[in-house]
Amino acid sequence: MADISNKEFLEELEQITAALRIDIEAKQRDIDPSPEAILERRQRVLGGDFEFFVYTYFPHHMWLDEGQNPSEFQQYFMDWFPEAIALENGWKNWFVAPRGEGKSTLGVKLAPVYVAVLALLQDEAVCNELGLTKPELFIDYAILFGAEAKMPAKTLEVVKTELLNNGNLMLDFPEVCQTSPVWKIGEFVTAQGVRFESRGADQSVRGAFHGASRPKLLLADDIITDKEARSATERDSRWAFLEAAVQYLGPPDGSVKFLGVNTVLNSDDPISRAEHAPGHLVHRFKAISQFPERMDLWEQCRELMLYKDKEFEKKAAAKGRAVSKEEKPSFKFWLKNKRQMSKAAKTSWPSVRSLYDLMVMWASNKREFNREMQGIAKSDEEQIFYQFEFWVDRLNLWKPYGACDPSMGKTASADPSALMVGFWAPELAKLHVEHESRKVRGPSKLLNDLIRLQRDYNCLVWGFENNNAFEYMRQSYIKEGLEQGIALPLRGITATVPQEERIESLEPYITNSPAQIAFHSRCRQTIDELENWPDKQSTHHYDLSCALTLLWMVTSTGAGGIPKVRSRKVTKPIGGYHV
Repeated sequence: MADISNKEFLEELEQITAALRIDIEAKQRDIDPSPEAILERRQRVLGGDFEFFVYTYFPHHMWLDEGQNPSEFQQYFMDWFPEAIALENGWKNWFVAPRGEGKSTLGVKLAPVYVAVLALLQDEAVCNELGLTKPELFIDYAILFGAEAKMPAKTLEVVKTELLNNGNLMLDFPEVCQTSPVWKIGEFVTAQGVRFESRGADQSVRGAFHGASRPKLLLADDIITDKEARSATERDSRWAFLEAAVQYLGPPDGSVKFLGVNTVLNSDDPISRAEHAPGHLVHRFKAISQFPERMDLWEQCRELMLYKDKEFEKKAAAKGRAVSKEEKPSFKFWLKNKRQMSKAAKTSWPSVRSLYDLMVMWASNKREFNREMQGIAKSDEEQIFYQFEFWVDRLNLWKPYGACDPSMGKTASADPSALMVGFWAPELAKLHVEHESRKVRGPSKLLNDLIRLQRDYNCLVWGFENNNAFEYMRQSYIKEGLEQGIALPLRGITATVPQEERIESLEPYITNSPAQIAFHSRCRQTIDELENWPDKQSTHHYDLSCALTLLWMVTSTGAGGIPKVRSRKVTKPIGGYHV
């Protein structure tokens, strides 16, 4: 158990608080001290405007320069948090967001200050003065958790420093900004009776209480360390601790609220488990939520970043000259092709981080970029499909093929069906995947989509998985297609080996350089499936990946095309299927 009273740790805390006090003084903004302005600000804050609270009193933590807007995560959290803590029922919410967007600042540093200020609403006189209603719920006991005791203790020191040294906060909320008899490292109680404690995951929390109250709000920041996340035993232990703490630490009515902010360290760490655990909700935000269409240009730009930029910087350094970003060959390439290279891209904070800056991170170390900026836990060693090749322009000589992984479900919870179209380049022996579609649809909708795609692409052959009842579906689709004037060349393919073997057999063809299977940039769902393979997913069962195995089989093995007329049925095993 970490000792939070040793001399070195106390000195470290003093350094943290001293630096924060200097920062508060340096960046504090002048606000109107008139009674009318103070009343207006108190009304906004206590009325639930958390965003106003953050930007008004904490410019040393969160600020926006002229022309800048909050990131997607910041805006979402600032809208969500005041509503969430006002709910009478309990909840368990986790947040994964790109590094640098302030998830810890908002979730475990400023949120406790806000909770302390909201305690003023328990005073009838304050509510009457501001025209507000006293809330039913009073959060009077909060615990901050960390992987070990020192980190949440440091966080509480930040909260205490804000309460005692933030001039603007003291101007508007003097009742809150004062000490109490309980005011020590890792533990304090505000003048309004709100108790805050810090606990490490190695400390017992059973039976925690404050007067007659049990904990009502639990906050966790990086509840597991990098080293611990590599151990299956530690992951099991930390998850068991969390489930016990969250489920049974609060009031008997289940109204305790849990908020966790974490970096995803492992595909089996607590936040990854929470993704599939009943009662937990994980909010995920990526620095690049949708990659650009022209990934082929970005691959060229990446080559410039890795090699030409380095050569340019070395030559400049030899002359004693520093190089700006704008001088680099990769940046000039970006400016020249910016419109095409930006097409369809969606980033989380465009007013602060440019697409080029993000792609520099991506180019230099994809593994760390995925973990810190995208919330993808897998390392290259864990990730089977770790790189992808992209294509853009289709040649007329390429031959179109399709694949269908069917499903007969109609409800929202049913297994989705998947449709995929790609083009086979005989001279390259290469498959170019162009179209993907994964959704829950009944038999009629699936038939209509098949007919539409056949009209659009005129596929030579469709690989159609015909295990069990799907063989009848295949035959009926062919007949119904002809009745509508469309010949559907659905080739029945029976899976003979498990899904795992079929999907993983694609690995060399996708990860080779050059690859034998390339993707159009619009095929993001397929790539997302492959990047997450083989982790269990709540929204699909790797349906597009299964469709890709069908498509690869019919295009690469020569089983595709118009079959020759045979006098008897012939089947042959190809790639885990009977054709």
